[in-house]
Amino acid sequence: MNENITYIFQGTNYMDLTLYQYGRETCAPLLSCGPAAHNHYLLHYILDGKGLFTIGTDRSYSLHAGQAFLICPKSITTYTADKADPWTYIWIEFDGLKVPPFLSDAGLGLQHPIYAPTDPAGSRELESLMLQMLDSHDNSLRLLGGMYWILETLIRTSSRRKPPKTGNLQEFYAHEAQMYIERHYNQNITVAQLANWCNLDRSYFGKIFKDTVLVTPQEYIIRYRINVACDLLKDTDLSIGDISAQVGYDNQLHFSRAFKKVMGISPRDWKKRNRIPAMPDSKE
Repeated sequence: MNENITYIFQGTNYMDLTLYQYGRETCAPLLSCGPAAHNHYLLHYILDGKGLFTIGTDRSYSLHAGQAFLICPKSITTYTADKADPWTYIWIEFDGLKVPPFLSDAGLGLQHPIYAPTDPAGSRELESLMLQMLDSHDNSLRLLGGMYWILETLIRTSSRRKPPKTGNLQEFYAHEAQMYIERHYNQNITVAQLANWCNLDRSYFGKIFKDTVLVTPQEYIIRYRINVACDLLKDTDLSIGDISAQVGYDNQLHFSRAFKKVMGISPRDWKKRNRIPAMPDSKE
């Protein structure tokens, strides 16, 4: 028998980190999800039982309670409950501009998708935090804070975590470029402009930005613009054309293509799914 509880995050679409949905599922024997690709990250923590997680056609992982597996955007995955001891897991769908470096610090990503704790205490802490998410579905700020806490716990307790970072010049330049993008995202920003702003050679700047932020400068610009567009689609009555212009696209078709590539659906469909209805005027 399969039991599934799903909650949809109702809060603001934050740029650095946002939630989409989360839940808990007790799977029937051999219940399989996929093969499928997802638009955002999904983290599954196994509460009980066993199962098999497969990426593509050539990488499979036999997993059990106390472990977690990460699904990265656009990767083709399948996960199947064990026949004799099917798993129960908690899952969270999330994304954001800061998510790739957070996961990288935990040693997690497409090439290393399995969370294994350094000791059982780390696993129990992660389990407790993810269970708390299910009890906070009516409080968006608590949910968002809980997600930051979960990421911090992954970084601190993962057996694959990277050594703690210390401030360095590369991080300074990447941060300067990110601040420039946040101030000028609605203009025609080029990688050459960002490199000039940091007084660096264009090729060298592009390398240190990707090494630090884990996406190229152009990818970061696009994702930042799309995140701003999501807020405008959700919270305003502006047309798609007006929104595309406000986030730096002269051509609405180019905006729609970029939006669909990042979010998986068109701006119009995204708005229909996420639009916050206006509050009715109060009558005296």
